[in-house]
Amino acid sequence: MVYLLFLFLQGIVPLFPLKFIQSIARIKGKLFYYIMPIRRSTAAGNLKLAFPGKTDGEIRGIVKMCYVNVLTVIAEFFYMRKLSTEDLREFIKVANIELMKEKLIPGKGLIMISAHYGNWELTAYGVSQMIQMPFNVVVKEQTNRKVNDAINRMRSAKGNRMIDMRNSLREILTVLNGNGIVAMLGDQAAPKENMKVDFLLKDVPTFEGTAKIALKTGAAVLFGVSVRNNDGTYSLTLHEIDTSKYKEATDENIRALTQDHVNLLVEYISQRPDHWLWFHRRFKNMDSIDEG
Repeated sequence: MVYLLFLFLQGIVPLFPLKFIQSIARIKGKLFYYIMPIRRSTAAGNLKLAFPGKTDGEIRGIVKMCYVNVLTVIAEFFYMRKLSTEDLREFIKVANIELMKEKLIPGKGLIMISAHYGNWELTAYGVSQMIQMPFNVVVKEQTNRKVNDAINRMRSAKGNRMIDMRNSLREILTVLNGNGIVAMLGDQAAPKENMKVDFLLKDVPTFEGTAKIALKTGAAVLFGVSVRNNDGTYSLTLHEIDTSKYKEATDENIRALTQDHVNLLVEYISQRPDHWLWFHRRFKNMDSIDEG
């Protein structure tokens, strides 16, 4: 049934104008908050942990807009293959896109790190076309194999390549050695044994693989997330993370570099908390937190 729904949306969404699709997503997002409150309590609980000073009313308002964001991400995902490269340049306004090719000049590859913020799917799909270079995107396999394969076909329709995160290290190193671009999301919940950094809360287990690979390979690291504008377009600014101050891949340096990119995400979340995926149980493996 899920796969059939996927096929239906894949066929029907591109038939309508983008503005109409975005409007429907906003309406459905607000409706789903009330009639299909999937993980609503998880999102509210996460927000209360991260922003203890916010009132219950403020928390509810953010969660409601989180539903809108997720429905918008889904709607635009089914629409994005209809967009030309020129359309994408108008849709996603990247302030300093030239920085990506500049960082590839040393020949050690480039790591693009992002998060479940704004429209992460559209960002990877669109920016790679704008610079005419494929992204090698580290992804987590979906439970439903047919849906997983269909999603990846859409993600890779214009040249991007997916790397299964379960066995990703060798492929990532191969891409970087070939001066390619690896893209990954760095905000998923990590096991307790992973490195702990400050992410909205103190001592949150966080995947340190990005920092470890960057320091061992010498690859440049850029951080970027898309911010939705009032007119439905997106703005994106790339942030260079200075790795030159970390000479060796010691635990201390890996932790510091991980904290660097986490700090950037926290800044964006603090400005637009409705853009982040609060439905994810990000803090579930902390020693001091029980999310239920």
